Amino acid sequence: MRTIILLSAGYDTVSGRPAPVAGEIGAIGMALALGGEVLGVHVGPAGPTMREYAGYGLERIVALGAGQAGVVEALAAYIRSGAAFDGAPVDLVLTGRRGSGGEDSGLFPYALAHALDWPIMRDIVAIQATQGVVEVEQALPRGVRRRAHVKGPCVLGVHEMAPFTPAFSFAAMRRGEVLTYGETADSPPADMAGADMQIRPYRARPRLIQAQASGTGGQVMIDPTPQAAAQAIRDHLVMLGVLQTDR
Repeated sequence: MRTIILLSAGYDTVSGRPAPVAGEIGAIGMALALGGEVLGVHVGPAGPTMREYAGYGLERIVALGAGQAGVVEALAAYIRSGAAFDGAPVDLVLTGRRGSGGEDSGLFPYALAHALDWPIMRDIVAIQATQGVVEVEQALPRGVRRRAHVKGPCVLGVHEMAPFTPAFSFAAMRRGEVLTYGETADSPPADMAGADMQIRPYRARPRLIQAQASGTGGQVMIDPTPQAAAQAIRDHLVMLGVLQTDR
């Protein structure tokens, strides 16, 4: 099984910094569990996010230059050319449900499947391949699951709840190769691992509670009244220095 995983330049919804897309990380885990040859493909410049995808188990990632062609046409031509696996045909394309760039519509997998004339299914949570037939389990609304068989090469969209999220490894991120294919002369260098990191001397972090209670282990209260229990808690916090008494 030769699988291509479509990767996008996502952003964290809270910080706004470049970050991998959760659905595409699940697609990586699903492809690795399925076995065979796996390749990550991103149409566009090879930014630092591609290196992070490598940390989830991708050994090779290709940053594909679209040139004068459209993104869909360039990717479809690359898949049909056989360049991804040294002339061997692609059996499966896995994608996330939607990117996290801010204006993603989720229609790109459908456009790619139309350009390739391949069948497509979305919201896949389980997969198994035998003799050219892919057996999948699709997540439907209200927790319903549906099994289906897809023959031949196809495009599958992985659901975010698919139980295939691989563990991140910094060593794998360093080992992964980010290659360029096509017209990507305006792309930044692919080897961005550690580019935004700084080495600083160790600095001891301040402790949240610095004062230590002295004396014995405290007092044991058996079936206290709410007022007595609250007073004991207050006294203990004052003794630790967490609660101030000058108010």
